[in-house]
Amino acid sequence: MLEIQAIQKSASTTNGHVVSDPVFCVIPASKDLDTLAGLYKKELEAAAFKGAETIYFPSLSCSSQPLLFRAISQIYRTILDFGDAGDTSVKKVCIVCEDDDIRNTYMVVWNFYCAGTKKARMNDGRWD
Repeated sequence: MLEIQAIQKSASTTNGHVVSDPVFCVIPASKDLDTLAGLYKKELEAAAFKGAETIYFPSLSCSSQPLLFRAISQIYRTILDFGDAGDTSVKKVCIVCEDDDIRNTYMVVWNFYCAGTKKARMNDGRWD
Protein backbone atom coordinates (compact mmCIF):
# COMPACT_ATOMS: atom_id res chain seq x y z
CA MET A 1 0.00 0.00 0.00
CA LEU A 2 1.22 3.48 -0.83
CA GLU A 3 2.06 5.82 2.00
CA ILE A 4 0.48 9.25 1.57
CA GLN A 5 1.74 12.30 3.48
CA ALA A 6 0.85 15.97 3.58
CA ILE A 7 4.14 17.73 4.25
CA GLN A 8 5.35 21.28 4.76
CA LYS A 9 7.35 22.71 1.86
CA SER A 10 11.12 22.59 2.46
CA ALA A 11 14.37 22.15 0.57
CA SER A 12 14.34 18.40 1.26
CA THR A 13 11.25 17.81 -0.87
CA THR A 14 13.22 17.18 -4.05
CA ASN A 15 14.52 13.64 -3.55
CA GLY A 16 12.15 11.83 -5.90
CA HIS A 17 9.79 12.58 -8.78
CA VAL A 18 8.75 16.23 -8.37
CA VAL A 19 5.60 17.45 -10.12
CA SER A 20 5.94 21.15 -10.88
CA ASP A 21 3.33 21.80 -13.58
CA PRO A 22 1.08 24.67 -12.39
CA VAL A 23 -2.01 22.75 -13.53
CA PHE A 24 -1.62 20.69 -10.34
CA CYS A 25 -1.93 23.79 -8.13
CA VAL A 26 -5.36 25.05 -9.17
CA ILE A 27 -8.70 23.30 -8.89
CA PRO A 28 -10.76 23.39 -12.07
CA ALA A 29 -14.52 23.81 -11.99
CA SER A 30 -16.28 21.12 -9.97
CA LYS A 31 -17.42 19.43 -13.17
CA ASP A 32 -13.75 18.95 -14.13
CA LEU A 33 -12.60 17.02 -11.05
CA ASP A 34 -12.43 13.83 -13.11
CA THR A 35 -10.00 15.61 -15.44
CA LEU A 36 -7.87 16.56 -12.43
CA ALA A 37 -7.90 12.93 -11.24
CA GLY A 38 -6.80 11.85 -14.72
CA LEU A 39 -3.83 14.23 -14.57
CA TYR A 40 -2.77 12.75 -11.23
CA LYS A 41 -3.08 9.21 -12.57
CA LYS A 42 -0.92 10.04 -15.62
CA GLU A 43 1.74 11.61 -13.40
CA LEU A 44 1.73 8.59 -11.07
CA GLU A 45 2.14 6.31 -14.09
CA ALA A 46 5.02 8.45 -15.41
CA ALA A 47 6.77 8.32 -12.03
CA ALA A 48 6.35 4.55 -11.87
CA PHE A 49 7.68 4.19 -15.43
CA LYS A 50 10.82 6.10 -14.36
CA GLY A 51 11.18 3.82 -11.32
CA ALA A 52 10.61 6.59 -8.78
CA GLU A 53 9.86 5.51 -5.22
CA THR A 54 8.61 8.90 -4.00
CA ILE A 55 6.51 11.46 -5.84
CA TYR A 56 5.86 15.04 -4.72
CA PHE A 57 2.69 16.82 -5.82
CA PRO A 58 2.07 20.50 -5.04
CA SER A 59 -0.95 21.22 -2.88
CA LEU A 60 -4.11 22.62 -4.40
CA SER A 61 -5.55 25.96 -3.44
CA CYS A 62 -9.10 27.17 -3.77
CA SER A 63 -11.25 29.80 -2.09
CA SER A 64 -14.20 27.38 -1.93
CA GLN A 65 -13.64 25.01 1.00
CA PRO A 66 -16.31 22.49 -0.13
CA LEU A 67 -14.76 22.29 -3.61
CA LEU A 68 -11.28 21.94 -2.09
CA PHE A 69 -12.50 19.07 0.14
CA ARG A 70 -14.04 17.28 -2.87
CA ALA A 71 -10.90 17.76 -4.97
CA ILE A 72 -8.58 16.51 -2.22
CA SER A 73 -10.82 13.51 -1.59
CA GLN A 74 -10.82 12.65 -5.29
CA ILE A 75 -7.03 13.01 -5.47
CA TYR A 76 -6.57 10.70 -2.49
CA ARG A 77 -8.92 8.14 -4.08
CA THR A 78 -6.94 8.33 -7.34
CA ILE A 79 -3.66 7.77 -5.50
CA LEU A 80 -5.06 4.88 -3.45
CA ASP A 81 -6.59 3.24 -6.54
CA PHE A 82 -3.24 3.54 -8.33
CA GLY A 83 -1.48 1.84 -5.43
CA ASP A 84 -4.12 -0.90 -5.25
CA ALA A 85 -4.00 -1.57 -9.00
CA GLY A 86 -0.78 -3.52 -8.94
CA ASP A 87 2.95 -3.62 -8.62
CA THR A 88 4.57 -0.19 -8.76
CA SER A 89 7.90 1.32 -7.81
CA VAL A 90 6.09 4.24 -6.15
CA LYS A 91 6.00 3.67 -2.40
CA LYS A 92 5.25 7.16 -1.09
CA VAL A 93 3.22 10.11 -2.36
CA CYS A 94 3.77 13.47 -0.68
CA ILE A 95 1.54 16.49 -1.03
CA VAL A 96 3.82 19.51 -0.58
CA CYS A 97 1.87 22.22 1.24
CA GLU A 98 2.75 25.90 1.08
CA ASP A 99 1.52 26.60 4.60
CA ASP A 100 0.16 24.90 7.69
CA ASP A 101 -3.47 25.81 6.98
CA ILE A 102 -3.53 23.94 3.68
CA ARG A 103 -1.58 21.05 5.23
CA ASN A 104 -4.21 20.86 7.96
CA THR A 105 -6.95 20.76 5.31
CA TYR A 106 -5.27 17.81 3.59
CA MET A 107 -4.93 16.06 6.96
CA VAL A 108 -8.60 16.70 7.83
CA VAL A 109 -9.81 15.21 4.55
CA TRP A 110 -7.54 12.17 4.96
CA ASN A 111 -8.47 11.58 8.58
CA PHE A 112 -12.22 11.92 8.11
CA TYR A 113 -12.69 10.30 4.70
CA CYS A 114 -9.76 7.98 3.97
CA ALA A 115 -8.17 6.71 7.19
CA GLY A 116 -9.97 3.53 8.14
CA THR A 117 -8.49 3.39 11.63
CA LYS A 118 -7.07 5.75 14.22
CA LYS A 119 -3.63 4.31 13.50
CA ALA A 120 -4.00 5.19 9.79
CA ARG A 121 -4.60 8.89 10.48
CA MET A 122 -2.11 11.56 9.49
CA ASN A 123 -1.07 12.80 12.88
CA ASP A 124 1.39 15.46 13.91
CA GLY A 125 0.18 15.60 17.51
CA ARG A 126 -2.88 17.77 17.03
CA TRP A 127 -5.38 14.96 16.50
CA ASP A 128 -5.52 13.24 19.87
